[in-house]
Amino acid sequence: MNLLSLFLFKLYAHCSSETLILEFAGRSDRNHARLLHKFPSMDSVSVCTRVRFDPNCFGISTIFSYSIQSYINEFQLRVNLVKGKPVQLALLVHGVHGPYKEAFDLDDFWHSVCVSWSQSGGRWALFTDGLVVSRGEGLSSNNIGPGGRFIIGQEQDTFGGSFKKNESFSGSITELYIWDRVLNSSEIYTMEKECSPNSSGPVFKWTHLKVILDDTLFSNLPRIELA
Repeated sequence: MNLLSLFLFKLYAHCSSETLILEFAGRSDRNHARLLHKFPSMDSVSVCTRVRFDPNCFGISTIFSYSIQSYINEFQLRVNLVKGKPVQLALLVHGVHGPYKEAFDLDDFWHSVCVSWSQSGGRWALFTDGLVVSRGEGLSSNNIGPGGRFIIGQEQDTFGGSFKKNESFSGSITELYIWDRVLNSSEIYTMEKECSPNSSGPVFKWTHLKVILDDTLFSNLPRIELA
């Protein structure tokens, strides 16, 4: 049974537009979505998305992972879910794992998450709901390599595969955008308040979504409102 589904639904009461939602119903070593996008080499990157975690799922989880053929653990956003404690987020770049930082309550509500990284000093930042959670440096000084596999919902142990159930994502993900630059705090705060991504040069837009779900291609999806 395929427990990864596509939904079109209104995301927030204060947002007027509808959006595609990926729903991951429970942990699995199979369910994932792979972006059909050719990524360039990047010396800086920002990724923003909206997530809702399964409140009954605990342990290590992966929102997304990006691998290249020469290096599997190239770029990841990982999560530690502990019962009774806030959601903890950590960025991994070229095999270097950043610290887990408390972000928001595990409350079954939607939250926005943005991460940024720069080759210059290995500087990184985590934002949730438009506000900075943590910053740091020393998180690798290598470019993020081109032509990789970007997987939503799973950590890759081989190029594009070898998923593990105990590192998979359970919950909902939507509105994922990627930039080949560092977004500043003002841009991220404005995106949160306006419920709209920054239009200045994302290399991947959720509105142009083409994904493979369990070997099935989905593209040019209709945008409709559900009753």
